[in-house]
Amino acid sequence: MKLNIFKYSFILLLFTNKLLAQIPAEAKTPNWVSSRPQSGFKYVGIGVADKSRSSNYQMDAKKNALYDLASEIKVDISTNSVLHSVSTNNTYDQNFNSMIKLTNSDNIEGYTLVDTYENDKQYWAYYELDKNEYAKRKAQKKQIVIDKASNLISASFSDEANKNFSASLKKRIQAFGILNPYLSEEINFDPSKTNGIKNIIDLTNLIQSQLQSITVVQPPVVPVVKPYQPSYPVIPFKLVINNNVVLNDFPLKLECDDEYLKIDEQAVTNSAGEMNLKINNVDPQFLLSSVTLNPDIERLTANDSVSRGSIGILKQFIQTPSLKVQVNIEPVSLFISSKENNFNHSLPTNMMEQFVAQKFNGAEMRIVDNVSNADYIIELSGNTTTDISSAVLQKNYQVSLAELIINISLKNKKNEVVYKSTVNEIYGYANSSEKAGLNAYSNPSFKTKLSESLFFLKRKMINY
Repeated sequence: MKLNIFKYSFILLLFTNKLLAQIPAEAKTPNWVSSRPQSGFKYVGIGVADKSRSSNYQMDAKKNALYDLASEIKVDISTNSVLHSVSTNNTYDQNFNSMIKLTNSDNIEGYTLVDTYENDKQYWAYYELDKNEYAKRKAQKKQIVIDKASNLISASFSDEANKNFSASLKKRIQAFGILNPYLSEEINFDPSKTNGIKNIIDLTNLIQSQLQSITVVQPPVVPVVKPYQPSYPVIPFKLVINNNVVLNDFPLKLECDDEYLKIDEQAVTNSAGEMNLKINNVDPQFLLSSVTLNPDIERLTANDSVSRGSIGILKQFIQTPSLKVQVNIEPVSLFISSKENNFNHSLPTNMMEQFVAQKFNGAEMRIVDNVSNADYIIELSGNTTTDISSAVLQKNYQVSLAELIINISLKNKKNEVVYKSTVNEIYGYANSSEKAGLNAYSNPSFKTKLSESLFFLKRKMINY
């Protein structure tokens, strides 16, 4: 009996153990979750993600672990680094440090996934990176970048010797751009391979001096522009390097120093080194106006993503020169020629000329006495003639009817007619034809009809 009891107890125990083995036990929480590992030889990265927030919680945890790993990698700035070479001012140091941010999570190599852990709510990932391996890989990558920058610098001097300023400057900016991840570290070149350029400071000084070598050849006479013109011819300005080599195919940013000129804000020099200033509008403020030209290194490197991204940092090291060109704003000059006739007999009056001068002499226009100084010439010719109804009126009422006809033409400096019109249906009454003709000049419709024609004429000279 006792044997059977023992036998059944043993079978029950085996069955119970088998059932317990089928029930999953909760994984034991590893020590690295609650207590961060410390190692003098390894960088450690631990990341966690909530399962409820994303279906990709495993990827999120691993990404957070890499960010954490990156935070352990510190950049030690030596006294020979770029930062200390540029300035010892504390404020500048802080600004520079905030500008150059370590992005190791994008560039880390050689790390290993040590362990993972999860419970009902969270997923954890644990990475390690050997410090010596990281330093070795980083030094190798850095040297590759320095060698590439050295080759660009060397090639830039060949471009400079061939008088290709744009290509030379672009290569030097490219060299600075690829060195951007290492700007907070010491960077040294082999001067025998870089024409004497030893470090990043020498490179930025080279870029600075190259930009400072650009000058504008000032024209012997300041160009003149007029307000409110329908269109403006471009004004060429020549740019050179070191006062003798033309600056060809180089982009510039343009900015007016006052509000009276409206211009295209971008320009590129042509093969002759000429930059065309394109004016869109001029307000009638008569003064010497200036335009500032700045080398547009952003557009110069527009197709190079590495250089374009480093322009903001490069500008902390250099100052792009501001070049000035000037234009003189002057009013439109107008010469008026007037002939007044009464039945083909010249009159001593100049009512038409006085009326036109009164209409046009203002803020944007001025009347000149010398035709050679005029931008435009208005020619007016008035004459009276007997109206077709005059015979009937003379027979029945002894009244003569005269019609004043005014021919108007507008000519430019080239003596080309740009506008023509005829003003008629201006009448005068009197007991004689001569007096009727004189009365036509004093008819109120004289000013009304002449004003209508002058309105359209003015639009040929002024475009508001």
